[in-house]
Amino acid sequence: MRSLKRSIPGQGVAALLALSLAACAQTPATQSAAQPVVDWRSVATTDNQQAFVDASSLADVGGFVEARTKQNFAQPQPAASKGKTYLSALNTYRFDCAQRKVAMKRLEAYAGADLQGPIVQKATSTDKNLRWLDAPESTVFGELLDFACKRR
Repeated sequence: MRSLKRSIPGQGVAALLALSLAACAQTPATQSAAQPVVDWRSVATTDNQQAFVDASSLADVGGFVEARTKQNFAQPQPAASKGKTYLSALNTYRFDCAQRKVAMKRLEAYAGADLQGPIVQKATSTDKNLRWLDAPESTVFGELLDFACKRR
């Protein structure tokens, strides 16, 4: 076996080692361990927004279905903070399939589309303080509920 030092002149060994280490740092196994797997499914589109459900997030929680959703808006939406707007939101919803109701558990609103940019608004609700809303058929909430409830 030949020595790398003899077969690669001068600083070539250091350069090869640096490139090898950089390549190892960017392997898919390293990246997937740092980021959770998501499976966004487009479930509703209107003139104003497109809504997705992360199919991998569906779970039964206390007799309800819980799911993480992403909404992209065509126009900036006003945030609770004066003068700030957002173009996308990451939500966790609870769905009451039998009563066709939805409640927001968590919200993070992002300045940019597709959950990019700074978070401009956050909100959470405890299980005791969930505010249930109707989710009629052929509405964004209705489509989110239908998707979540059919796949639980």
